[in-house]
Amino acid sequence: MKFRLCNPFCILGLVVLWRVLLLAFTAQPIPANDAFFFDGAVVNQILHGHYFNPSLAEAFPISGHQVYSAYPPLYQGAMMLWMLVFGASVISAMALHVTLLTLAAFLTLRIVTNFFPATVNYAIVPLLFFGITFSDRPEDLAHVFGLTSLWLLARTISGKENRFALVFITITLLCALYTSIIVGALYFGTGFLVAALAWLARLKGSIEPRLHLAVLAPFIATAMLFALITGIIIKFEPLLWHGFLENARQTSVVTSGVHLPTRESLLKLIRTLPVFLLALVAFPFIFTRRKQLAIEPWLILLTGVLMMGVLMLIVAITVLAPDYVNYANYLQVIVAAGLLALAPKLFSAGQCWPRGLILACTLMMSVRAVGMTTWGVACAWKNSYARTHETLRTELKPFANSPAPVVISSAFLYSALEFGVQRPIHSDWYYDRAVGTNGSGFAALTTLRPPKIILTQFDYYRGFTEVLDRLQHHPELVVVRVRDEAAVRPPESIPKMQRVVQHVSWAPVIVDLDWKN
Repeated sequence: MKFRLCNPFCILGLVVLWRVLLLAFTAQPIPANDAFFFDGAVVNQILHGHYFNPSLAEAFPISGHQVYSAYPPLYQGAMMLWMLVFGASVISAMALHVTLLTLAAFLTLRIVTNFFPATVNYAIVPLLFFGITFSDRPEDLAHVFGLTSLWLLARTISGKENRFALVFITITLLCALYTSIIVGALYFGTGFLVAALAWLARLKGSIEPRLHLAVLAPFIATAMLFALITGIIIKFEPLLWHGFLENARQTSVVTSGVHLPTRESLLKLIRTLPVFLLALVAFPFIFTRRKQLAIEPWLILLTGVLMMGVLMLIVAITVLAPDYVNYANYLQVIVAAGLLALAPKLFSAGQCWPRGLILACTLMMSVRAVGMTTWGVACAWKNSYARTHETLRTELKPFANSPAPVVISSAFLYSALEFGVQRPIHSDWYYDRAVGTNGSGFAALTTLRPPKIILTQFDYYRGFTEVLDRLQHHPELVVVRVRDEAAVRPPESIPKMQRVVQHVSWAPVIVDLDWKN
């Protein structure tokens, strides 16, 4: 295939090339504060032969001491296979997520190019993938399964697939649910809406050929099998179930019940899913011209995706945490393609303005990508991953033969297990947050008495400046010495930039604690 800028897959290739070069030369994007929560058990299994995450032991006794079961298991299985081949390092984990991003993006474009009108140029759509820069969680694999199910469903309602595809839709949906329940539910809901709309349209004779009610069978089968398998696990493997509940108790997806959107959640929504907001603005114009549209499979697919995506973003800002809007990123690409396909059918004016709006959305989403490519490169030039790795080796070497606890950020815990630290503690989970109060961090540190804390810039400025300042006001308890290794000032140190650009500096903040008595 020749490289052409009008080919969306070639544009996707440029996006992937950018990610690969960023990983190879700057080790970005740096894993966020919870990446090792999901990866730690696999790393520990490969390096030390135990399938639990020792860094979680203070808050999750089952997943930290016995068997990791805080999350559905398929991501850990994929990570295990990957790390057995490429090694149990943080760079290996980051490379896996670049691979998963590539697969998910490819499937998204396959849906667009296979089922949307071929007369439209979708080359601008892959630029939206610049907005997907946080990729270090199980959800990356769940998107691959979910998008595969959506692609198979699109083939089915287009008359390009036989009934065996319904079996594979069921399998991929189950895999998505047992990788990430929320992402699996997102694609389950999207697929169900698309299948139901397609069946109703063909039942009324709006499109041909008629679709049998069996198109809904995968969703009924998935729901029943998911309930059955989960029930079997509860009955015969109660330890795994209690390990899952242990996590659910402390990391509930529901923040504080139904609430009005906050300023922070609205800003995050605007920056993350602007294409959905654009679609909502365009909806009245589309609705008034709906008679100009013939009901086709691609339009049914777009309607289902848009309905579920809007539902997801509403729930994210009114019930769940605002970060959950990120889960609709791939669906947003499909919506963008749909808007480009609708424009020539509904509006007689030129086609530059819809592309201009999509490009504006791309620029809005790409703020962190720009930050990684500029500020992040500058940080990596002065504080490379290799240099930080050697710093960690020096700082953690004394704790390979010591039971003393060391509080460590997620991105550095891969190295901690590599160096054989006996008692690493995840910096997010050094106490039980389900019963935590404003003073819990201070109380937990004075109880644990770690001689050293090693933090990323994000974790230091986000969650430790206040508690360390409080410790410094108690010289009768401890002497605190903070060493910031950053040679380039990180964005997290600037209050106005903390929520704009994050996780672009490998420079550690090392805190030495000299406890009295």
